[in-house]
Amino acid sequence: MKRLFPEQVDNYAVLTTSELIESVRRVSLVLEREAALRFSFSIDGLALEAAGSEQAQAQETIEAHLHGEDTVVSLKPSFLLDALQAVHSEFVRISFTKTENPNKPGPVLITSQSSKDQPGADNYRYLLQPNLLLR
Repeated sequence: MKRLFPEQVDNYAVLTTSELIESVRRVSLVLEREAALRFSFSIDGLALEAAGSEQAQAQETIEAHLHGEDTVVSLKPSFLLDALQAVHSEFVRISFTKTENPNKPGPVLITSQSSKDQPGADNYRYLLQPNLLLR
């Protein structure tokens, strides 16, 4: 269990919970039922991208405070929304764990944040396995 929930992750982003929820809902409207959203975290913020059928596409950028290196993950929006709706704080931290295989992304760890700089006081932790990115 400790291996799945690391004590410290150096690569993470802090976002406003409500802004992320609304953005995921809007961008995922063009997706097929089981498709995943592409999340690109950088110093400029978070870019969400969705490519649906019939040339339908959506893209949006929101503010994110990244600590560590640029990261791209692909997540199913329904699972992410479940996790975010259980976060009862203004901010949320999305941490990017690593695996032994550099080609396989580690689970994304979602926790609450009291402020942009302060972790949440609760013990809420949610692991979400990213989809493999299609290059």
